[in-house]
Amino acid sequence: MRFMNKLTVATASAAAIGFISAPAYAAAPVSTATANSTMTAVPAAAATLQGGGVVRGKTGCFSYSYSERGTHSVTVYYHNRCKHTKPIKIRVARTKDACLWVKGGDYGKRKFNGPNPYIQSIKSKFC
Repeated sequence: MRFMNKLTVATASAAAIGFISAPAYAAAPVSTATANSTMTAVPAAAATLQGGGVVRGKTGCFSYSYSERGTHSVTVYYHNRCKHTKPIKIRVARTKDACLWVKGGDYGKRKFNGPNPYIQSIKSKFC
């Protein structure tokens, strides 16, 4: 019951401001992109496309994510899920590749600058 009250208040507030013109129970259709239609850099089995152009995937001990919408840079976020220090190799078009050794359980990010850079591959292997 408490959730319904908060939902009603939020809907009424948004309607009063003018954000909602349809009834509160009518939801706008949500369009989702398929992973195969927009991904060319990473194999579809290794990564999936989330809403907003964010690619998430796993390789070996690492999980990673990055956005496909960068025009001047792209940032890769990574997390080593194993207990030991492991290497990760990130290949980026139109800029230098990166070979990083990440401690077990650690995470971080790496920003790549360049004209329209895009991720070619992310692999957990020796550099």
